[in-house]
Amino acid sequence: AVMMRSSVVFCLAVSFAMFGFGLSLQCYSCPDGSSEKCAVQLECNQGDDSCLKLKSGETTYTTCMRYADCNFMTLASRFTVPEFTFSCCQSKLCNGPEKSGFQKFLDLFG
Repeated sequence: AVMMRSSVVFCLAVSFAMFGFGLSLQCYSCPDGSSEKCAVQLECNQGDDSCLKLKSGETTYTTCMRYADCNFMTLASRFTVPEFTFSCCQSKLCNGPEKSGFQKFLDLFG
């Protein structure tokens, strides 16, 4: 019984850390797709806990999304594109253009 109690506390701590005490996530948002670097930054709604990046050919679609909806079936019905790859991530503006390893290093220590 002792184990159960501590795991609940741990879950709460993790969800607070992830959501920054109710601050909403920020994602890049070009839901209609863009072949350029998407510069639109959006404050996500409370329920949207991840940033989506979906690529189809030369076009990249980005938006806020519920992490629970980040699966092939949901995305296939939402985006009518012939084939795509996608990723969902849960940190601020994490669905932007790929960065070089050096740029990631700078972000980490900058």
